[in-house]
Amino acid sequence: MKKYIFTLLLLLACQLTYGQSLDSLFDEFGKAPNAECVRISPFLMSVGRLFVGDEEGSEIVKKVKSMRVLDLEDCPAEVKERFGQQVKKADTGDYEELMRINDNGDKVRVLMKMKKEAIRELLFVCTGNGDCTLVQINGKFTKKDIDQLVNQETGKKHGRR
Repeated sequence: MKKYIFTLLLLLACQLTYGQSLDSLFDEFGKAPNAECVRISPFLMSVGRLFVGDEEGSEIVKKVKSMRVLDLEDCPAEVKERFGQQVKKADTGDYEELMRINDNGDKVRVLMKMKKEAIRELLFVCTGNGDCTLVQINGKFTKKDIDQLVNQETGKKHGRR
């Protein structure tokens, strides 16, 4: 009986170390040398919303509850390489892939978590060419909100507005 319990625990431990969640990357790489890791709490976001006027895109900013940003730009190459490897084998869990971009070696994945009809979390994972960034945005967005934001930004870049 002890063999079975020991084997089960060993298998569970192996699974936990291999299938690291994307969320735990903030904890692991936020402590790396020269890493910039910023967390904007719900309280600070509510204070920030007081200063958002009626500018373009302000409706979406008002729906953001909290944010975390991890930037490894100034980290040693070994840290960036390890980050890229961890991202490749990370368990996406409840995330659905919204978009994947590969542009001249720069790779961006946009993942989302949904609850009912609302997008509750957006996760941007950027790797390649020395760019290692992880951005997590928590809030309550609709697909229409995301469409509006994409249309606003692509319109500006392609001269439509």
